[in-house]
Amino acid sequence: MRRALQLLPLLGLAPLGHFLSAYLGGAGLLRSGDGILIGLACMFLLPWAVAASFLMVKVAWPARLLFFIGAMVVQGVLLFTVIPAGATSEMMGIARRLRREFPPDQIRTCAATLLQKQHDGILAVRQEKRDQGTVLVDDSELPIPLRGKFERVFIEEQRVYFSLNRRTGILCDSRKHVREFSECSMADGVHAYRYERQ
Repeated sequence: MRRALQLLPLLGLAPLGHFLSAYLGGAGLLRSGDGILIGLACMFLLPWAVAASFLMVKVAWPARLLFFIGAMVVQGVLLFTVIPAGATSEMMGIARRLRREFPPDQIRTCAATLLQKQHDGILAVRQEKRDQGTVLVDDSELPIPLRGKFERVFIEEQRVYFSLNRRTGILCDSRKHVREFSECSMADGVHAYRYERQ
């Protein structure tokens, strides 16, 4: 029985590995394919290995079987209720990486300035085809450290988007904290996003 208690910390191994593989992939510390493979192994293979270790406990077989089933159930509960989903974990990693590359205070200040200039009617815009209600900001409006860093910057419904590519970027709005599949806060009002934009 003492051996079973010593094995209890192993129950967190698969959930932690699943979270870290997605998070580190998003943070750019693992290649995307590697993070996915490690995450799948942690989700589908590692729980069986951990549960199998409980079969080695020197107790009667019915008790060993109960330990095995209990270990599988506990790991499943941890994986699906405590640990964020893989896409959310990856989004958290992306937000951390972008926070290192682009200081949130600088982005927030820039966004507030752009919104104020738009409100005052003095914002320099790019003359490109755009969706109705979308304002493409000219690169000259950005502070010097941010110029040339984004594919485009645009304002849509009082949100300022700093687009790195068609799928990824930073947006500023009034929300304080967000943590979802496609968005994760870098700081209050500054969020990394990952979804298809026009």
